[in-house]
Amino acid sequence: MNAAPAGGRPLATLGLVATALLWGAMIPMTHALATRYFDPFFVSAIRYLIPAPLLVGMAFLFDRASPFRPPVPVAMVLRLGGGMACFSVFYTIGIMLSEPVRAAIAMSCGPLVAALLTRAMLRVPLARGFWPAAVAAVIGASLVALDAVRPGAGSAGDHGYVGEALLVLAMVSWSWYSIRVQTWLAPHGWSQMRITCLTSIAGGLLICSLFAMLAVFDPLRLPQAMPPAPAIGMLAWVGIGGAGLAILFWNYGVSHVGVPVATLYTSLAPVFSVLVAALFFGSQVTLQQVAGGILILAGVVRMQWLQMRALRAQKIV
Repeated sequence: MNAAPAGGRPLATLGLVATALLWGAMIPMTHALATRYFDPFFVSAIRYLIPAPLLVGMAFLFDRASPFRPPVPVAMVLRLGGGMACFSVFYTIGIMLSEPVRAAIAMSCGPLVAALLTRAMLRVPLARGFWPAAVAAVIGASLVALDAVRPGAGSAGDHGYVGEALLVLAMVSWSWYSIRVQTWLAPHGWSQMRITCLTSIAGGLLICSLFAMLAVFDPLRLPQAMPPAPAIGMLAWVGIGGAGLAILFWNYGVSHVGVPVATLYTSLAPVFSVLVAALFFGSQVTLQQVAGGILILAGVVRMQWLQMRALRAQKIV
């Protein structure tokens, strides 16, 4: 899967950190959009189509050709878009049905889900030092998230563990997409720009089709008035940053380091989410959240150090 040259790893690392920042900022903004201005399913649907013109233009500039040029395996692209759509639907419903603390714990297990799915689908060994870093990421993300969402705050009621199960399915869907996109499209010479462009458009169209069916039965899900400027600005950020550039950076990072390691970097998203909430929404940063962020960084840095030492040893030999 990771046939990309090792020289691209520093850029991949920067891209994954940028992904964590963009996804982290998306969390408080999506919450504000879905609770103050729009229907949650509308936000989930529209955010994948907002960056479509930008991604198409970037694909033209990067590849110097149309991203829609033949041959395009339409069925394959739609299946990958379906993986993105499943993630968005499972994530949205899971958050709605889950108690916030239990949802935070479920989402912090992302590195473990990615590792298990990668082993099951590809039968490849994990990077050296992955498991200690994964444990540190799970504990660190839990510390940050549990302190950010207090018990009982915003609970959707007692739905058993349906919400948490859907969140696990969301993580499985995203990991499946991330693995398959590199094994199905990258070997055909597709750039990560073209991959991101076409699969995001496919996912956006599928989710918007689902929302359209919901809106037929419940027209109030559609925006009833022109939203204020702050809502438009947050929606643009969530679309262009969180569902556009972040997925591009993610796919590029995955092509170099694999899904499990990439997921470790995005465990920093709750840390950035807390910081953005503090800067723009008046939240406070606590020592527990700082400790969680340091723990995540320590695990990732240790794994990177082990990998660099192994590469140096191979060059010496």
